[in-house]
Amino acid sequence: MTTPMSPWSTLQLPNQAPPDPQEGTDPPTPLVLGDGHRLLLDALALALADRGFHVRATATTCAEVLRTALEFQPAVCLTELHLADGSALDLIGRLHAEARAVRVLVLSTDAEPASVAAAIEAGAVGYLTKDQSIDAIEQALGRILHGELVLTPALSRDTLRHLRRERTEQDDPLRWLTQRERQVLERLTEGDGTAEMARVLGMASNTARTHVQNVLDKLGVHSRLEAVAMAHKAGLVRQ
Repeated sequence: MTTPMSPWSTLQLPNQAPPDPQEGTDPPTPLVLGDGHRLLLDALALALADRGFHVRATATTCAEVLRTALEFQPAVCLTELHLADGSALDLIGRLHAEARAVRVLVLSTDAEPASVAAAIEAGAVGYLTKDQSIDAIEQALGRILHGELVLTPALSRDTLRHLRRERTEQDDPLRWLTQRERQVLERLTEGDGTAEMARVLGMASNTARTHVQNVLDKLGVHSRLEAVAMAHKAGLVRQ
């Protein structure tokens, strides 16, 4: 009996149910794919399925990618940075905070160093441009599954240079925070503990703690008090 597709996935692949792995072989790697262009999305899904990956779902919006990734908990979420309903940066940050086992690999037409750096800062473990071959995408998936950070070679030097430059700028120390992380920082400035923050923002306590740690890491500080002081300096705190 065929398992019904998720309501958020619109592509029915002929091998949607993963085959039983033979003895001594690894099971197919589960993926969730996101792209605003349906034709490209369908072609990519079919190509990866043909190479032995298990494409659990495809989606064209940030909301759909997030919902399917949280539902299916794939090994990798492969997504465009710019989807039909906006930037995927918050989506990447949410997955990094709430589903740490899901690795995010960006496949995008956007090759700007600032965009690549922002995606990596949000939690992506790889960034490829769409001029890459399907072989390169397959190799990148394998590398990030082994814990590597993967960038299209042409992007690496410019991205690292951009990250170093942005790290030294003091005009906006909060610029790398996602919208959710800014909300967490605002709650810290209100003096909220973890439980109160989780209640106000409608999240689990473990998720709140993860967001707080991400905020501290991105700001380069070691305590909540230091983060609050930086928020005051940056003008985040309303008088």
